[in-house]
This record gives sequence, structure tokens and C-alpha cells, in this order.
Amino acid sequence: MAFDIILGRDEKDRAKFGTSGTILLGKHYVKMGQVTALSQPVYLDLNKAHVVFVAGKRGSGKSYSLGVMAEGISNLPSEMKKKISVILLDTMGIYWTMKYPNHKEEDLLKEWGLEGKGIDVMIYTPVGYYARAKAQGIPTDRPFAIKPSELAPEDWFLSFEINPNEPLAVFIERLILTIKEAKDDYDMDDILEAIRKDTKEEVHVRNAAENRFIAANSWGLFSKQATPIKDLAAPGQITILDMSAYAVMPDGWKIKNLAIGLVAQKLFIERMIARKEEEFHNIANAVHYLREDTHVESEMPIVWMLLDEAHEFLPAEGKTAATSALITLLREGRQPGIALVLATQQPGKIHTDAMTQSDIILAHRLTAKIDTDALGSLLQSYLRTGLDKELDNLPRVSGAAIALDDVNERMYPMRVRPRFSWHGGSAPGLIEEKKKVFEFR
Repeated sequence: MAFDIILGRDEKDRAKFGTSGTILLGKHYVKMGQVTALSQPVYLDLNKAHVVFVAGKRGSGKSYSLGVMAEGISNLPSEMKKKISVILLDTMGIYWTMKYPNHKEEDLLKEWGLEGKGIDVMIYTPVGYYARAKAQGIPTDRPFAIKPSELAPEDWFLSFEINPNEPLAVFIERLILTIKEAKDDYDMDDILEAIRKDTKEEVHVRNAAENRFIAANSWGLFSKQATPIKDLAAPGQITILDMSAYAVMPDGWKIKNLAIGLVAQKLFIERMIARKEEEFHNIANAVHYLREDTHVESEMPIVWMLLDEAHEFLPAEGKTAATSALITLLREGRQPGIALVLATQQPGKIHTDAMTQSDIILAHRLTAKIDTDALGSLLQSYLRTGLDKELDNLPRVSGAAIALDDVNERMYPMRVRPRFSWHGGSAPGLIEEKKKVFEFR
């Protein structure tokens, strides 16, 4: 009898919970003679926080897989769903389409015994672009903003790409620390005013600082009314943080790194606080064993953070404004209840911690040697043959992947299931496929 494949769930928890608290990720490929066919379902454990690494060349299905995970969480029973939240960073503006059903793959969904449907997602757009998006009819629900007062001097150094030891950085550090001493809350106008009033620094240094903060002010990201982290990570909510407005900006990735670094930092702090409260409640119930057991709903649920193009946030060399916060989540996020899903088409260019700290790896097709070598160096203990050979043996279909489960030390060739909702990440073509007309409702 076929056993349930549950990535990230050990035998003890599998015996205790079965498939409860999991999502359907896809189906296992089995080889029967010369034929490769799909067999039993492959589930992903949600009961514990995991680090999931998704790799694959462009068009192999890695972004699609992130959507599948978010959909699965949105489809949980209500009692479980309210204990978890999803924050998906959208760098290219492709996930707003999740609001609509997947009519493109109706036949494939039927083959899997599934049905297309739109997903209730909450889309956040940077505050400087929110009104414009609304006016143009671009799907968005709420503005996203961060407070300048929440940033440390190092955040500005990394965002401005300046050496901490150069005069400009020294001036910015002195400036920010002086403002922080004077007031807890301040905005970009306060920073610019302080620069213009300064009389200690040389003029060319002050001018350089002013130019950089004027540029930062134009990013449309800063406001005194910052987005509360508890709004982004509300219980049962699938949050799409749409940062695609910066896709073609020269400083685009610096801005995205700044935003996601601060979000990751705040998430860790809030979940640490929430975890202490949860543990205190558990201890109280255990000590006072005669008292009726009660469950306290946390304002800060378990969080699954999904990041595409992860090598831009966690490069193998150098550091971004997001690096420190994300490494903290990689190394310590499981304990407070933060799961991290990192997707990239370039495993060879990502920080080694992204792979060494991962307990689940989903490897779609890769062709570049630097990328297969990067994964292969970590997966030798799992694979009796080379990773490139295993990937080559996969059927040539989108979504085909090798799942590696570090918890159980097993490897499974599989195919990710079709999406319920519309996938906006496919490339445009010259030839228009004729299909029956339908309406979005």
C-alpha cells in the first residue's frame, strides 16, 4: 500500500497527525519500465516552520510553485487558516492574478480532479504608487509604507551603496543618531532639514547626503504612517507585497531589499514576542492541570514568507539591506514560527546559508553548470547518482521537479499540481491561442 509522502514531516508526526495540517504540493513520479507516470500525492507539512529552497531555470515552474504554496495555505480549513499567514514578495507584478480562476488550464485541472477558483489575496502597493495604481485600475487593496525612523544608519549605507568608513557615511550616521536622540519619530523632511541646517560638515559632503535623501524620498516608500506588520501578517491572510513599480528603476533592487529587510526584521521581533506569550500560556495550562485547557489566539500568527529572485536579496558575495534580517530567519526563524521559502533561477549566486539551512528543496530543471554544482555539492548524501542526471530523467513538462526532504532524508521526483488561480508569470507569445470566451467575475 502506498504511503503518504509528506515533505518536512517526520515519522512520529506522520503517525500522530496523518495529512492534517498539510497542503497538496503535487504527485510523485514513478518509473514503470520505459513509462514514467504520476502516482501518490506529495504533501507539504505546515505544522512546523520550514526553510524551503526552490530552484529552476526560467520557465521551469519555480514562480508557479510559490503560487501553489500560497493557494494551498489559503485553502486550509478555517480553524487552521486563522493560525497562519502568508507574505509573498512580488517583484514583477505577477501574483495579483491570483484573484481570478485558472481558466487557462481547465483541462489539466480536470485531469487532477481539481477546479479553478480565484483566491482572496490582499495586495499592498508602495504608498507613492498606490493612488496611481487605483486610478489606472491596477489591482491593489492597501498602500504599503515604512518609517524613515525605523531605519538604522547601516540601512542607509547599504541602500546608498556607500562604504561605512567614507566621510559621507560618517556624516549620515552622526546625522541619523542626532535626530533619533531628539525625537523618536521623524520623516524624510526632518532628515533633509537636518542636513541643510548642519554647519559642522563640509559643503560637498552635505550636498552629497542631500542628493541621496532627495532620491530616496522619490522612491514612494516612506511615510510617518507606516504599515503595521500585524496588518501584513494578519491571521488567515495571503498578502501580496507588490514591488513591481521598482522593476525598471535603477535603484529598484536596493529599494526592494530595504523594504523586505525591514519587514523580515519586524516579523522576527513580533513572532519572538508572540512565541513567549504562547509558551507562557502552555506552561500555565500544564502547571494548573485542573484548570480547563484554553487556547489563546495570537495576534501574530505563524508566518510563511515567500521570496522570488532570492539571490538578489541574499547574494553569494556582498551584502544587501535584506541580508542580515533574512539570515536571521534562515538560522533562527523556525523557533518563533517563521517559515521562509526562497526561489531562484541562479542557485550558484545565492548565499550558501539559503541552501545549507533548507530542510526542503524543490529543484526544477537547471542547465547551467554553476547552478547544478551549487545544489549538487549539498545533495551528495541524498543522491546515489548525480543531480544533473536525476533532473535530466524528469519528464519535459513545466512543474516537474525533484523534491529533497532533509527531515526524512528522502528524494522524490514529482510534478507540482496545477494552480487553482490564474498564473501571471507566463511569457507572452506571438501566436494567440483560440479558446472559448469567458468573463472574470
